[in-house]
Amino acid sequence: MGDVTSRTAFDDPDTLRAWQRAQRRSTAALAFWGLSLPGFFVLGTLLWESLVGGSLPIYVIVPLVLASAIGIGLSERRRSHVKQMKGILAVYAWQDHPPLKSVHPGDVAHFQLPDPDASSKKVSVVALRYGLGKQWRATMTEARAQGFTLAGDPRFGVVISPREQRKLIAVQPKHPPLTSGRPNEVDEASWRQARAAGIAH
Repeated sequence: MGDVTSRTAFDDPDTLRAWQRAQRRSTAALAFWGLSLPGFFVLGTLLWESLVGGSLPIYVIVPLVLASAIGIGLSERRRSHVKQMKGILAVYAWQDHPPLKSVHPGDVAHFQLPDPDASSKKVSVVALRYGLGKQWRATMTEARAQGFTLAGDPRFGVVISPREQRKLIAVQPKHPPLTSGRPNEVDEASWRQARAAGIAH
């Protein structure tokens, strides 16, 4: 995505626009699901009264509440990840990563990235998705096949983007550190950088 030699990923205008787009979408999704409960209730009540008559029964209300609650939960989760991506993109520079070996479609979200402090070691990570994820799966498949750029530290948190797209995907380690202090295998400079990005505490 843009010039991978920029001081930080946000120095690339395309990256900044991509993040702003992701932020707008996450905020809009949260607002939609926040308003969906009263909207579903009013619409359901009007339809029920016109078709059946009487008040809306509990077995209709419960699924509406459940759908809204799930939507709000997923949207809030997405918004928190977009916020975390901002910290990563403001601190780390983009780095190029070659294509990954093909895998079974069910494993498209799981892969390994090099350890910043020991290039011979790999860190197992998982790409985060929201909802059914058909478009997300297509984006991940393209990234794996054609290579991608990444910003962050795979031991704490990473953002990846396919080379030919301006889409940001949050990535987290499969086994995050259990300690709140600096792990022994992480050097001081990497730890300070991760803390500055808000992905280490």
